[in-house]
Amino acid sequence: MAKFGDVTQYFDPGLTLTVKGRDYRVPLPSAELGLWCRTMTAVSDLDSDSTEEQLQAAAEQVAKLPPLPGPKTMPEHLLGDVHARMVADGVEDPYIEFCAMTVFFWIMGGESAAHRYWTSGGHPEARGPDNRASRRAKSTRKTATAAASGTPTPASTSGTSSRPRSGRNGRRGGSRGRRS
Repeated sequence: MAKFGDVTQYFDPGLTLTVKGRDYRVPLPSAELGLWCRTMTAVSDLDSDSTEEQLQAAAEQVAKLPPLPGPKTMPEHLLGDVHARMVADGVEDPYIEFCAMTVFFWIMGGESAAHRYWTSGGHPEARGPDNRASRRAKSTRKTATAAASGTPTPASTSGTSSRPRSGRNGRRGGSRGRRS
């Protein structure tokens, strides 16, 4: 009988979220929490390749979910002991909610989905915080590159059409072999 090594060697012990310069390490979710998340979002099929629209739809679904059993709120369940530390550190509620939703995406779609949700500021359909500067830098580089290349830009073909071509990419029928 084959024996495999310890599975814990393949998983990080949790997810680290940085809030106001302080790192909070969220532990791996319990089996019950993972099952609850998967049961409640079975219709959304989140994974690491989920689109921004799918992430946003899942976030809206999660906001409508019935509470988990017991006296804890969803952020308390998702964040575990980290929730109490955040409260003690004076972290504001919107940040705690955002961190909890990030953990939800981590449970459902892995680090990639959680990272996309986190870097979008909770709005996967929106642009990230540094995109404006990035767009300006790209625009400047494109302009400088185009000017430096000296290559003229092609004229507009708006309102014109080309002649229709017959089969074989515009070539006339005949042999495809070598011509003498």
